[in-house]
Amino acid sequence: MKSINILFFASLLILTLQQEVLFAQFEGEIQFEMREQADESSPKKEMRFVFTNDRIYIDSNVSLNVMSGLSTSGILVRNDMKDFILMTGNNEAIQIAKSEIESVMTMLDRLQGRSNVQPKPFAWDERVYETGESQIIHGFTTHQYIMREENDDNYISVWLTNEIKVNWGLLHESWYSTGQSRFENEIPIEMVMNHTSFPLLVEVFKNDVVAFSARSTSVESRNFERSKTELPSGLKLIGFSEIMMNFFRQQR
Repeated sequence: MKSINILFFASLLILTLQQEVLFAQFEGEIQFEMREQADESSPKKEMRFVFTNDRIYIDSNVSLNVMSGLSTSGILVRNDMKDFILMTGNNEAIQIAKSEIESVMTMLDRLQGRSNVQPKPFAWDERVYETGESQIIHGFTTHQYIMREENDDNYISVWLTNEIKVNWGLLHESWYSTGQSRFENEIPIEMVMNHTSFPLLVEVFKNDVVAFSARSTSVESRNFERSKTELPSGLKLIGFSEIMMNFFRQQR
């Protein structure tokens, strides 16, 4: 089982079209704390999601490395504009369009010999089941689902609530265009990212002991920073093509 950490939530930073989904969209802020239980000296990782009707803002106290020389701790997903905005500091941000991301990922797939690789269907009936257990987390009723490996002592426990529904839009669709093949079916993303439920607690067990956890620490639907889903005044947007040109120049 691949280690599940902050990238588990943010590795879906790739673009595709948004599907229209009809449901009661959750608007608010949900914060998570992530811990590697085996390494008590590792810094505490925190992640925040801010949801509005057609946008998602994600930030963290730990920088996310996008590529060599490029990192961000804030990502704005604009489903209405079909793009991502990567906050890089110094009042600058990188704007990534759908066509640019898809072109880059197609090129990388060809270079790595992935262009003809088709992921095998995930064995839902064999590996995932609902336990029947439930618990209240931040006032929401959650139900436990387990995903097991061949070794029954290694598994992932996910507590989902159907009282929080969000439109993941670009993030959700991107998994099928480019992200799915890179995880080789180790992570069935529908367990944590779907239109009918939301995870408030994820725990990775190894030898029946929690090795990693992503635990929601707060859910706020009234007083939250809605402005996080808007571009700050005076923010300079840099095109992704410019960044890629500079990146390839550095590789020569």
